[in-house]
Amino acid sequence: IAFLTGRTLKVSMNAPVRGIQGELAHVAIKVENKGIFPIFLCRIVTILTNMLTDEKDEATHGLSVGRKKTGSVEFSLTEKRCGCISVDLGELRVSDPLGLISVKPKVLEIDKTDGRIYYMPKAAETVMLPEDLTSYDMESYKYSPLKSGSDPSEIFDIREYQQNDNMKAIHWKLTGKMDTPMIKEFGLPVENKLMVIVDKAKRNATADDIERDTDFVSSLSYTMRKRNINHTLGWYNYLKGQFESYRIDDENSFWFAVKELICCPFREDDETGAAHFIESDSNKDFSNYIYVTGDKKDTERLMNYGAVSLYDPRDYR
Repeated sequence: IAFLTGRTLKVSMNAPVRGIQGELAHVAIKVENKGIFPIFLCRIVTILTNMLTDEKDEATHGLSVGRKKTGSVEFSLTEKRCGCISVDLGELRVSDPLGLISVKPKVLEIDKTDGRIYYMPKAAETVMLPEDLTSYDMESYKYSPLKSGSDPSEIFDIREYQQNDNMKAIHWKLTGKMDTPMIKEFGLPVENKLMVIVDKAKRNATADDIERDTDFVSSLSYTMRKRNINHTLGWYNYLKGQFESYRIDDENSFWFAVKELICCPFREDDETGAAHFIESDSNKDFSNYIYVTGDKKDTERLMNYGAVSLYDPRDYR
C-alpha cells in the first residue's frame, strides 16, 4: 500500500507575511493527491528557522488524503522574539494505515508561497546624543577634512612635489617663494549624509543579545526618522557575503530596511562591521557615521571617512 500511494502529489504551503510577537500565526499545508489510490498516512516535517538568531525548530504533521482529493493540515506558532521565520518543508513520507512501512513519494511538486513570517522588532524612540540630533543638514554639502579629492575649487592641502604628481596642480606662486615645486591637493566634496553601520559580528552573543541589538538599531533609526533625519542603514550580510545598505527617507523605506535587517543573521567573525564597510565597494561619500557595536576595534579606521559616534546597545537596556 505504501508503495502504491503518494506517487503523484502536489504540496502547497501558505503562511502570513507578517506576525506579531506573542500572538499566534497560522500556517496551512495542503496536499493534493493526483493519484488513483488514497493516501492513508502522509507525514510532513516542517523546519522553522529564525534567520536572525539561527534558532531552529522541527515538527511532524500527519494527514490522510483520498484519491483525487486535497487534504490540509494547519498548525500555529508563537514567536516571542523578533526575526524572520523561514518555514521550510523537510522530509515527506507516505505509509500504510499502521505506519509500519513508509516511503518517499516518487513524484513531488512543491508550491511554497509566502514561506516567511516577519516578526518586526520593537521600534520606539530612544535616547541619542544631542549633537547627533542637531548636526545633520541633509541639504548641504561639505568638503572632507580628512581626505583629498579632485575638486579644484577647494584646497585640501599644499605639500612638496612628489614623483607622478599632476603638473597641473603645481602652486606656481608658492613654488617661486619656496624654491622647490609645491603641489595643491584638491578637496573632496562629501554630502552631509549620515550612515548607520550595524556590527553583526556576535562574539558569543546569545539570542537575547541579538534581539536586544536589533531592537536598539530599529529604535535608533526610528528616532531619526521621526525627526526627519534621512540616513542610510547598512550591515554586512553573511548570507550574501557582501555589505549592503538601505536609504531611509520615509516610513515605507524604514520598514523595508528593518525587514531586511531581521533576515540577516549575526555570525562569529573576527572582522567588525566597520572593517567590512571599509573593505567593501560601498559608497563612502558620508560626512557622519553612527557605529552600533560593542567592539571599538576599527573605529579609528572608520574616522578616516568622517565623524564617528559610537553607540553600544548594552548601554541602552
